[in-house]
Amino acid sequence: MSFPDHVFSVESRIDLHCLFIFTNVEMSEAPLISIVDDDELARDGIAALVESLGYNVITFTSAEHFLGSDVIVETTCLITDMQMPGLSGLELQEALQSQGHQTPVIVITGYPNEKHQTRALENGAVGYLSKPFAERTLAECLSAAIKSRSSQAQQESSDDAIINKDLNGTITACNKAAERLFGYLAKEIVGKSITILIPPGRLNEEVEILDRIRRGEHVDHFETVRQRKDGSLVEILLTISPVIDDSGKIIGASKIARHHRAKAGTDQLAGR
Repeated sequence: MSFPDHVFSVESRIDLHCLFIFTNVEMSEAPLISIVDDDELARDGIAALVESLGYNVITFTSAEHFLGSDVIVETTCLITDMQMPGLSGLELQEALQSQGHQTPVIVITGYPNEKHQTRALENGAVGYLSKPFAERTLAECLSAAIKSRSSQAQQESSDDAIINKDLNGTITACNKAAERLFGYLAKEIVGKSITILIPPGRLNEEVEILDRIRRGEHVDHFETVRQRKDGSLVEILLTISPVIDDSGKIIGASKIARHHRAKAGTDQLAGR
């Protein structure tokens, strides 16, 4: 199998046989990887590599093409080029988030830019790869995406209301239980500051919580009050844990809360 020289490095091809050894995915159960790139050679080359790793693949020529498709929900990971006519890869990532999708994204580019990289990773991208990149690097990013998607599925099916945020306090994910508790759809609050859920008199709590998370501390059974979309207040028991990437770096926080009903003597799991 050969790939276009401008997509993959010659040195990285040595690793391909090793990747085949460690990949054992049944095609009927294989995750769907969507690839968006306006460059036909790059698009076909990446598709061939991803298929060789055992994944199902579908390709798109533009961000608009992908956004207008019916496979967004089924897509386990999106691989997108950075610079394209119309929406860029970053704009595609943000468009998905604004629609409430939590699709793991890998951004690829032939023109690496530190500002773009920071923006992509802060928005939750599992990888920002410069062409040419090693096949092993892409495989590792795909593995991280599968892990992220699995975690999302567990959170979504949980009775716990869970909201994830980055270290700036920006909401990056919200499950159904949190939607029910606070009255916001995920697409309404993903990308917004967590302070949208905090009463004005308790904003100082968020500063203290973020400081503790940056130090790697956990917050357990913190009794507090949060605000719903309709303005009503809800008493909760809050548990907060740092979110750590594969390199061990703290990149955010995951919050789980119980709707505190002391008089009834019971807790209903919900989230912030």
